[in-house]
Amino acid sequence: MKNRIYYLSLNFLSLLLLIYTFKNAKVHQKRYLIPLYLSFTGINYLFEFFVLVIGRAYEYKPTIFKQTYFDNIFGSNVSQLFVIPTTALFISVFHLKYKWFLFFASLLTFIERIFIKHNVFKLNWWRTPFTSIGVQLFYTLAKVWNTNLTEKHNKIIERATIFLAVFVSYATFNFYHVAILKTCFFNLKLFSNSYRSHVTYSSIYSFICSFFFTLSVHKKKWKHTLLTMISFLGIEFIFIKNNWIIIAGKYFYIISLLTKVGSIQIGNYVFELIHENKNE
Repeated sequence: MKNRIYYLSLNFLSLLLLIYTFKNAKVHQKRYLIPLYLSFTGINYLFEFFVLVIGRAYEYKPTIFKQTYFDNIFGSNVSQLFVIPTTALFISVFHLKYKWFLFFASLLTFIERIFIKHNVFKLNWWRTPFTSIGVQLFYTLAKVWNTNLTEKHNKIIERATIFLAVFVSYATFNFYHVAILKTCFFNLKLFSNSYRSHVTYSSIYSFICSFFFTLSVHKKKWKHTLLTMISFLGIEFIFIKNNWIIIAGKYFYIISLLTKVGSIQIGNYVFELIHENKNE
């Protein structure tokens, strides 16, 4: 219970800061808030894939899930889905100066030390100064990303933002429907921990799918979108027949379809937000 309180408190405080940011952002900024938030989250997801999943730099212990590795990933979500992107959004939207970088970096470093002391977070080869440096670098990137998206309308950043929004949505949906509903499992052993192997394959698969889903968002043709979804459902059917994916029941296909539709719809929404009133 103690561990949960630490992590859920961070979620709650991040939510308050997010509400404040949405409420107080200038009118012309509001349509960019969701695209920015999702793109910042996506960048953090990619970082966490290499550092946490592949590199095993640290371990989260929120004790939300009984399965320890899924619990580890949930703890990562608290950081990479809530805390870091929320503070980055706050800093970039309000164009805050470097002293705010230092403030949040120091605060997060302090929180990390508390978590370590109370055994709700464990460092392996990672070191606390890395957190401070990494957070400040990310805040710098967030400000540059914001400028290129909202002021310069950089085409590469616009497309990357849509991709990251789709990727975050799809990867998050995939993790939680497996962790909560136990719908499916990648039966391909890469590491000694089969759950770590699953998360690795699921992340890579989500990344590849998101690339093609993003193409569908840009195409704006329902036939292309339908063909893309059917193609990946077909691939999943082949994986299942070869026992590369184990499913809990036929309802997996319904959930799989819903996650694809939901992710593409979020991509469409972000696309519309970015291109709304672009010529004004």
